[in-house]
Amino acid sequence: MDKLNLTWKKFRWFLIIWLIINALQAFFTNLHYDETYYWIYSKKLAWGYFDHPPMIALLAKAGDLIHHSQFGIRIFPVLIGVLSLFGIFHLIGDFKNYKKVIIYTISFPLVTSHISGFFIIPDAPLVLFFILYLFAYKRYLLNDSIINTLLFSIIISGMFYSKYHAGLVMILTIISNFDLLKRRSFWLAGILSLILLSPHIFWLYNNDFPSILYHINDRATGFNQANLFRYISTQIIAAGPFSGLIIIWLAIKFKSKNQFDKTLKYIALGFYVFFLFYCFKGHVETHWTAISTIALIIISYKELQNHPKLNKKIYYLLIPSIVLLIFARIILSTNYLDDKLPFKSYFINMNEFSNELDSVAENHPILFTSKYHYLSIYSFAKNKLVPGSPHYNKRFSQVDLNMIDSIYNGKRIFALNFGDEKVWASNTHLKLSGTFINNYYSYSGLKLDDIEIVNQNDSIYLNFNLTNETNKSFLIKKDDDQRLILNLSYNNNSYNYSLNKLNNEQIILPNSKIKYKINIKNLKDRSHVLLDIGLASNGLRVFRERKKMYNITY
Repeated sequence: MDKLNLTWKKFRWFLIIWLIINALQAFFTNLHYDETYYWIYSKKLAWGYFDHPPMIALLAKAGDLIHHSQFGIRIFPVLIGVLSLFGIFHLIGDFKNYKKVIIYTISFPLVTSHISGFFIIPDAPLVLFFILYLFAYKRYLLNDSIINTLLFSIIISGMFYSKYHAGLVMILTIISNFDLLKRRSFWLAGILSLILLSPHIFWLYNNDFPSILYHINDRATGFNQANLFRYISTQIIAAGPFSGLIIIWLAIKFKSKNQFDKTLKYIALGFYVFFLFYCFKGHVETHWTAISTIALIIISYKELQNHPKLNKKIYYLLIPSIVLLIFARIILSTNYLDDKLPFKSYFINMNEFSNELDSVAENHPILFTSKYHYLSIYSFAKNKLVPGSPHYNKRFSQVDLNMIDSIYNGKRIFALNFGDEKVWASNTHLKLSGTFINNYYSYSGLKLDDIEIVNQNDSIYLNFNLTNETNKSFLIKKDDDQRLILNLSYNNNSYNYSLNKLNNEQIILPNSKIKYKINIKNLKDRSHVLLDIGLASNGLRVFRERKKMYNITY
């Protein structure tokens, strides 16, 4: 406790000033579309969401209850950012050179001092719980009492409820200290964590593990040299725009003197190695290593003290980095260079955007058919959840779990980014288009199941059920555009079938099923087939099964 008081005494004025700076930044900076997307989570609180665990939804909900505004939902990330900085300063523990500690820490772009310091993103609570994890782990190594074990398990659960990167933290912790597996208290902490996480685990199971499959399968695009180059370059920049290579070198050079420091090094460098291999599977976002940056800061700073000459000169690289970051933050919070800097299109004026869209749509209801971006911004501006029905090939998102487009049934609606009846350049520097749809008809609630491929009399058939899990009936064909189309892909070829032509059924009753059977040909392998299958109407996704391998039964 005395050391905590000393940390507060040395750093309190900077923390107070930084709190004010981040609060002003949160107030004046337009919301990123991802922030409004997480706000959509908060409109239907649950134990899980398509992309992430529920902690970010709770933060968005709490902030929104205080005030529905860009500042309101960012209140807690601003507070979390200052608490996290306090934790970093405390873990570094150099109170004699506290000014250098401040400069060193805020020169890193992705930690709580900057991006995670005022944006409402999952990395903000993750970083805080990771710092608490380091505190708890340090205590646990000294004494694995019941109290410390219980505290350890609660914080582990908090990390997992924030973001799945917590799993990598735990794996690297164990690799750095296999003796943990010999402790019964460590196994107890794991069991308690699983109990605390069980509501989220059950949610994943009941929803077919959407977030797990999305991160493991859906984001996989295969190896691309550009992904590898982008990953390496952005990670160097994230370690410091001008000093990144030196910082990473210091972390590699660092020799741990105790188990805690050894774990820090494994986490700092282990994240780099893990996502380096992930590059061979797909694209890596820069902020995915944000949590390990905390460990990187601590061990690189400690190693820096072993190099007196470098310790004096490195600040000539750190201070320009801070100036550059402050300049970037000022640009971000103003309307300057909106049409010159591509990243500013992620931070559009949501009220201006929504009012303009209402005008183009002639005040008709708006259906969002692209990714979640514009739907989220418009929903936040209107303070209500609005419907989306993405194009069949667009990425999955929480919109697919919140299908509410049936509220537009029978109405004339304006479908954004659908067709080109209207094309315009937005005042927010966006190029948009859209088309009116008369007498809209939603097929939400229908899905395919019992999918199988069978060989009968040397012919291959696809069998499946169209299932209606709602309490209302659906026309298989409403009109020439709004009808159920089966989209089928295999052997790099795509096929479309109108379900109303496959049998005599023209309506599916509530809580019922219709069986279908299609003869498929030209299979390369007669034992199994990689199948991509789903339903669409008017080119919009009704249901899509994840691509997977089906064995052909005889």
